[in-house]
Amino acid sequence: MTRLMIVDDHPMVREGLEAMLDSEDGFEVVALAPTGEAAVEEYAKSRPDVVLSDVRRPGMDGFGMLEKLRAADPAARVLLLAGMPLREEEMRARREGARGYLPKSVDQDKLTAAIRAIASDPAAFACEEFQAAPSILTAREMDVLRLVAQGNQRDQIATALGIGAESVKTHLKGIMTKLDCPNATSAVGRAYELGILRA
Repeated sequence: MTRLMIVDDHPMVREGLEAMLDSEDGFEVVALAPTGEAAVEEYAKSRPDVVLSDVRRPGMDGFGMLEKLRAADPAARVLLLAGMPLREEEMRARREGARGYLPKSVDQDKLTAAIRAIASDPAAFACEEFQAAPSILTAREMDVLRLVAQGNQRDQIATALGIGAESVKTHLKGIMTKLDCPNATSAVGRAYELGILRA
């Protein structure tokens, strides 16, 4: 029996995954956690074989949780799930010792096969082929993002790039959507985390 823990800040996602995986032969969901902090505590109590965790959430994100779990247990097996998968995040997941990185939209058969592979093979890394380019931001969005990172305001960015302020606003909206961030400041932070921007 493969013991699982599910970590997600949305109750419907947690409960949906729990119902789906509990219905599969050989799986038992032993813990649910809404935050990374709660997941670290639950892991110590329930010792699941595989942890399924969303990547992006308020507070301690999936990578922060991964770091804490692996510090406590280097053999911890964590499968990260992303609403909007990014090549940069997949590469970071590999570097930091996750055992897989999959889109949340992955179908049930692929997800269960990935969990079984991770549970049976400590060297397995479950992922899907990406159709996207190495960075999901367009060249113009990258220009805008770099200028935001340098502390420029919208009017200054418009002047520097020779475009209208409304165009800058449109590009910023696209950046925030693609990086799953609520504002430009957090988008800059996310871009550094993912390696899209470099210090």
